[in-house]
Amino acid sequence: MREGFLAGCFDLNRIRGAVMSGIVLSGLLVAGAPALAFEPPLEVPAMRSDRLAGSPMLAVTSVGSRLVAVGLRGVILVSDDQGKTWTQAQVPVSVDLVAVTFPSANQGWAVGHGGVVLHSQDGGLTWEKQLDGLMASKLAIDFYTSNPEHLAEAADLLAKEQNLAVDKETQPFLDVFFTDDLHGYVVGTFNRIFATEDGGQHWKPLMHLTDNPQEWHFYSIAGAGDQLFISGEQGRVWRHDLQSNRFVSIDTPYNGTLFGIVPAAHDQLFAYGMRGSFFRSSDQGMSWERVPLPVNSNVVRVLPYGQDRLLVIAQSGEVLVSSDGARSFKALPQSSQIPLFGATMVDEKRMALVGPLGVRVEGL
Repeated sequence: MREGFLAGCFDLNRIRGAVMSGIVLSGLLVAGAPALAFEPPLEVPAMRSDRLAGSPMLAVTSVGSRLVAVGLRGVILVSDDQGKTWTQAQVPVSVDLVAVTFPSANQGWAVGHGGVVLHSQDGGLTWEKQLDGLMASKLAIDFYTSNPEHLAEAADLLAKEQNLAVDKETQPFLDVFFTDDLHGYVVGTFNRIFATEDGGQHWKPLMHLTDNPQEWHFYSIAGAGDQLFISGEQGRVWRHDLQSNRFVSIDTPYNGTLFGIVPAAHDQLFAYGMRGSFFRSSDQGMSWERVPLPVNSNVVRVLPYGQDRLLVIAQSGEVLVSSDGARSFKALPQSSQIPLFGATMVDEKRMALVGPLGVRVEGL
């Protein structure tokens, strides 16, 4: 039950500009309107409105029969009737949210810009902030300052973190994954990865446990059983090695960005990214096969469902389906084709798709 926005796969500024153009224009029409002081979006709750159901949403997940979607300016929407009606959640920030996951019916986490990590205990109706970029930076600086004798990389990691913290800038988290209600991970730009073992009450930096000296961005984290994988820039995949407790780099036949990685049954692993790139592994990433897709658009989501069935969601709006374990694909007819940013399965016969016009539910 997870879904993440794949940063870099579309121009977020273009969407934000389209959304805000009407607001800015209407403000200019008010003669003599006083200028409002800037308020940090990490400290301002999401704006409440009854007309947000059609606003741009970046990620969606299913929580039992409930759908939870996250999007621009801290908007989180919840539906209990397969997307017919939506309720806006209470959110304490107004930054863009890009990924959401629920390891159980009530406990959920969302992440996004500003390095924010939000937590819900009621199935997505209300949220609280557990972490933000400033807090995460302080955690990392304190950790690598106090552990130089135990970590050979401590000095280097401390210098890198201090460089990222210049002028109180924050780095976004781009994905979140929880194995259960207590154990979870968030990943983001410049090799940033943090973990919790108590449901987000405390977070610990893990940058010293990654084979990523170039600090490639992490775009996705996912797991199945005792396996955990990360995908990122330069066609990189990292697998968590239980023996060494490190995220070990795995080669793939690709040097572009991999927006996502999906573990599946029978030791299968799917990785996907820019310009229709899709790769399949049958040995947990030890070897890879590129599978041609009938699209050239960025792949933004891959959804396994049923026996050997797979959906591939393209940014340009196409939905592809495979019934032979991702060996071949065909296009799935849709009621309309607009850009897509993510998707989730509603049940075995329906999927929920998110994009610039909100969320829509389509049959398979």
